[in-house]
Amino acid sequence: MVKEFEPEDPMELVGVVLEGGDPDQALETIVQEYLLMGWTPARILSLFRSPRFAATHQIYRQRGETYVEGRVHQMAEEWRRGWLTGGGDNA
Repeated sequence: MVKEFEPEDPMELVGVVLEGGDPDQALETIVQEYLLMGWTPARILSLFRSPRFAATHQIYRQRGETYVEGRVHQMAEEWRRGWLTGGGDNA
């Protein structure tokens, strides 16, 4: 169930769906943020598998389990090689 945005909603955190976004870019950005916080690939994947997290679960449904798992593990490997610190092949 998606809650409509209400401008008068006093300080309640509300997620809304924005049309026209790039699901692949969203996936990469979300995975990067959680890798920065030290999350494991398994823990990150739990966000995509759970319907409680609408945005990540929508990406999971659109792109499929194999694709999402592959990207999360690929990005975690790139992280281990040092893509944020300037090391490895992706510097």
